[in-house]
Amino acid sequence: LCDIVGTGGDSHNTFNISTTASILASSLLLVAKHGNRASTSKSGSADLVNNMQPRPPVLMAVSPKTISQVYAATNYGFLFAPVFHPGMRYVAPIRKELPWRTIFNLLGPLANPVEDILEARVIGVARKELGPVFLEALRIGGSKKAMIICGDEELDEVSCAGPTQVWRLSASPDGSGDVVQDHFKVQPSDFGLGTHPLNTVSPGKEPAENAEILRRILSGEMADDDPILEFVLMNTATLFVASGICEAESSNMGPGDDGKVITERGPGGGRWKEGVRRARWAVKSGKALQQWTSFVDVTNSFEQ
Repeated sequence: LCDIVGTGGDSHNTFNISTTASILASSLLLVAKHGNRASTSKSGSADLVNNMQPRPPVLMAVSPKTISQVYAATNYGFLFAPVFHPGMRYVAPIRKELPWRTIFNLLGPLANPVEDILEARVIGVARKELGPVFLEALRIGGSKKAMIICGDEELDEVSCAGPTQVWRLSASPDGSGDVVQDHFKVQPSDFGLGTHPLNTVSPGKEPAENAEILRRILSGEMADDDPILEFVLMNTATLFVASGICEAESSNMGPGDDGKVITERGPGGGRWKEGVRRARWAVKSGKALQQWTSFVDVTNSFEQ
């Protein structure tokens, strides 16, 4: 069970990368995407998915009572913050009025309702000094597989424009069961992808327009080298690497998988290019779209 989320508040107003990456990741992983409406951008994760066509999911229908039914139908779950943290609804209007990020930008990513059973997580932070702080918070909370990321532009994603700082929790290689911490940098070339200026992936669009971009990605309508698609792929790959699935020496994901594992290792010893291979398969095979469609269908099946 995994999550990928950012603190927001980085002022770049990029496309909804972590939300899209979470859907792609559900092709191979069980995902519990914790999200909310926008507070400091035009399009928050919930705003995006609520505008998906031909029909959106019913986010309010995913609750502690129904979550087991959701995961019986799909690998993907969107845990809408107001449902799982109802007290936060009193804060939301105030956050919306404030032109700056608040403490709630920091608390949200750490407050996944199923954090006790999350096996791997990627959290983007908008300031580098928060990286070690978040990593320590996760360590204290018992996390064993996690990456905190911050693009050098103070971006709460793995950056497609240049280097990204990564702070990692992982199992000790000596098999002792201890958790070790390390820090390194990745950049687009480590993923086998191009470098793209942030203004090419920051359309600043309204939720409905971003939802159309997401639909095109899931439908395989984007060019392989599209800047937004590559931005999504490298962030999806990061969750795949964090989860450990890229360490497999064989690959049988399903139709369309050539089985050719990319064993090359990059910074931190990660198989970043193998992560991208798996992320591209999620799109081209239609598996990510299948998981998303199943999520939409099951949430619309619950009585309101």
